[in-house]
Amino acid sequence: MVTIRDVAREAGVSVATVSRIINKKGEASPETIDRVNNVIKKLNYKPNSIAKSLSKRNSDLIALLVPTISNPFFPELVKEIEAAANEKGYNLYLCNSDDERAKVKYYLDSMVDHYVCGAIINSLHVNAEDLAMLEERGIKTITIDRANFEHPFSAVTVDHKQGAKLAVQHLIEDQGCANILFISGPKDEQSAKDRLSGFEQAVSESSHRIQTDTVYGDFGMESGYQAVKSKLEAGGRFDSIFSSNDAMAIGAIRACSEFGRNVPQDVKVVGYDNIGFSSYMLPSLSTIDQRKDEIGRIAVDELLRLIQNKDLEPQKYNLEPRLLIRNSSQ
Repeated sequence: MVTIRDVAREAGVSVATVSRIINKKGEASPETIDRVNNVIKKLNYKPNSIAKSLSKRNSDLIALLVPTISNPFFPELVKEIEAAANEKGYNLYLCNSDDERAKVKYYLDSMVDHYVCGAIINSLHVNAEDLAMLEERGIKTITIDRANFEHPFSAVTVDHKQGAKLAVQHLIEDQGCANILFISGPKDEQSAKDRLSGFEQAVSESSHRIQTDTVYGDFGMESGYQAVKSKLEAGGRFDSIFSSNDAMAIGAIRACSEFGRNVPQDVKVVGYDNIGFSSYMLPSLSTIDQRKDEIGRIAVDELLRLIQNKDLEPQKYNLEPRLLIRNSSQ
């Protein structure tokens, strides 16, 4: 990889001179500027965008903090946000926290060190004080979903309670299910709590007599598989499963298959997230669409609105989810 030192050596000038010319700070003769620019073109040198941002104390970087990249939903969300940012001329600084507070703290400090112009935050381990710290350092913020919605800064979330109600109402009213196993996400995760609340409300509001059971997972495929496997090993009987996300639903379907419970003939299944793989499964997975494309567009647009107009008030956005009915619940 060509470095600024290579350019300086080839042009017969100092690294400092090359840096001043790249940053258009003058202090060199027209002949020297032409010679350096010709060498840059000849060697196809690409200035380091982070180094440039440090010299200018600003950047075209937007930080995106996500809780994990092992859950398929988040890489797909990253792709949507990156596309929206690139379309506006901004680059993405991806921070994967693995749901660990220590890594969250590291990335928050790193955002400041890299002079990012804004931060999109999706993490249980970021609080209002963290957001205030970023804002005080000139970094505009918007939170997505997992971060607590009750803070004074911009936020975009999905009505997960309504999403869960749509899924459960479909199983009860459309498919006549009367014994539903609910696979919840972690007990301390806000979106999981909201989906549990929506599940319970749909059951309580139904005119039908419904039996329910709830198990907990961590949003990973393995946890969905183990939760349903344990129920089946214990002789559990249910005619349907509503899972808090698609990954656990995929694990649940695997467990059902191993115990000879066919989907959808014996057990109807609805997931949540609408990850890309869900429509290609056999059977294709019914799911709740979180509208990742809309989340990405709104998050970037709101962040740039605040960056470009420092005095504007933060805004809250609450999206309505959509039920996608596919083969796993028909």
